[in-house]
Amino acid sequence: MERTQKDFMFLGKKTEDFQDPIHMLCFLLEHELEQMNPNKTPKIFCSKRLRNQEGGQDIDYEAKARTMKKQKTKVNRAIDNGPNPAPDLPIEFKNAIAEEFRGTHIVLVIQKRIFASDVRPGQNRFSVPVRQVRTEFLTEEEKRKLNNEDLSVVLIQPCLESIKMNMKTWVMAKENGKASSSYMLKTEWGKVVKKNNIKEGEIVQLWAFRTEMTMNGLGFALVRMRRAGKAKREEEEECITGDNGNMASSSSQSQVLSH
Repeated sequence: MERTQKDFMFLGKKTEDFQDPIHMLCFLLEHELEQMNPNKTPKIFCSKRLRNQEGGQDIDYEAKARTMKKQKTKVNRAIDNGPNPAPDLPIEFKNAIAEEFRGTHIVLVIQKRIFASDVRPGQNRFSVPVRQVRTEFLTEEEKRKLNNEDLSVVLIQPCLESIKMNMKTWVMAKENGKASSSYMLKTEWGKVVKKNNIKEGEIVQLWAFRTEMTMNGLGFALVRMRRAGKAKREEEEECITGDNGNMASSSSQSQVLSH
């Protein structure tokens, strides 16, 4: 398969654009295959490292493709955290916050997908990455306190029962030397997972509110968004049934006030 300098110029390339004859051959084979079947993109498994015509530098197109794929994956993960804009807080949670805790200043903290680490029994914590927080919900004093000790809070579960939790800031080092911070709801989180049958892959919302009826004045509501393939009636029955199959009473929801 002979090609002259004029042929390469016709194809938009020069012989000096290629690092060695093998790369030149790959280019020619791809061109021939594309001419034979224009509806199918040819795949020749060899390096796509070509020489930049202007700067004379080698460009590794395979490395660039890998980088673009990683960036695309990151974008997909960001999009995969539920509907945008986020739905409003359901009325039953608004009522629970108002009636049980006289709550005010309700804000959406995060809407996220449940990861394996959120439901793994040995870890017993729900993570809220700081950089994914949608609305600031902590005071400066609370932020300083969370760096050194736990903060006692209350959580309204998806089943509308309330439970005391502890909150703490975790700083985790990364391989690149940088660090990421997350707020962690812990201590009783394992009970929340079990009681509400929370599964990996679900989309949930965490809302924050202020109340004078708890020790530190901070409360949360965890809202489970509709899961694919789950009938509405089945969800309702799952959320209002206790661990022993008994219906959860409203009186049990108001036993988390500070003493």
